[in-house]
Amino acid sequence: MDAVRIVVTVAGYDRPGIVAGITRALASLGANIIKARASTLHSLFVMVLLVDLGGVKVPFKVVEDSLKEAGNEIGVGVAIETEDGFLKERKLVAFDADGTLIDGEVIDELAKEAGVEDQVKEITRRAMEGELSFEEALRMRVALLKGLPVERVMKVVDRIRVVPGAQEMISTLKAAGFITVLLTGGFDVVAEEIGRRLGFDYVFANHLVVKDGVLTGEVEGRVMSPEDKLKVLKEVAESHGIKLEECVAIGDGANDLLVIRNVGLGIGFNPKQVVKEQARALVSIKDMRAVLALMGFGRLREDIKARSGHLNREK
Repeated sequence: MDAVRIVVTVAGYDRPGIVAGITRALASLGANIIKARASTLHSLFVMVLLVDLGGVKVPFKVVEDSLKEAGNEIGVGVAIETEDGFLKERKLVAFDADGTLIDGEVIDELAKEAGVEDQVKEITRRAMEGELSFEEALRMRVALLKGLPVERVMKVVDRIRVVPGAQEMISTLKAAGFITVLLTGGFDVVAEEIGRRLGFDYVFANHLVVKDGVLTGEVEGRVMSPEDKLKVLKEVAESHGIKLEECVAIGDGANDLLVIRNVGLGIGFNPKQVVKEQARALVSIKDMRAVLALMGFGRLREDIKARSGHLNREK
């Protein structure tokens, strides 16, 4: 492997074995830890390592997988970036909704109301694991909701809860001047309420068709497929003069992968297996503040920038 320096960021609830588990994984690869720093962000333990891979003989993907596996076993979030990538300015953050910002799948809750829970769950599983195209799975699931009264849909909306740390994260991003985008293959009736509640700048979702007070079993307008998610993100970013490499995206399923792979930092949040395998950053705890840590928030990033990319152990 050509000599390259990477930054490994680890974030999670403090517990014995975090430092040992990550450093052991690096040592087993023959990687050299140049500098290390530990700190806290809110109630989370954060560790940042500058690592030289010059002596590593295995492909970079093996390095990624080993570190992600170690983080998963310990129960912490891990991000692996080049040093230049870590220091790059970020200006926009895009979130998936179901399974990411929302603790659960809204379609499953709607299916309970419609009495088709088992059928919808099976379609959802196949879609999230990449066995069905997103649009095919969406239309199949929505068709099963035909005849569901809108008032029962609104009951589901009222009981939706966001994951811990979500409000704090969005407030922090907004205060720091980030553009926030909710970009979901879910439904507008839910996404718009979550967007309003948390204070998102933009919300994009699928539009459920309603006639005579009930769902028709159809969606109308642009279907938020993986390709459309990326297209919409590009449109929003370009309207603000932002490059995709200056964006962060967070999601959990196969329909988020295209966006995750095409931004500067793509993060799998409690992800399905297909995302675990392909995202370079993973969070395995249901606390959105861990995403802030992986983004280098707080004095960690400022100190690193001030020292021209060199990590220094906290005194």
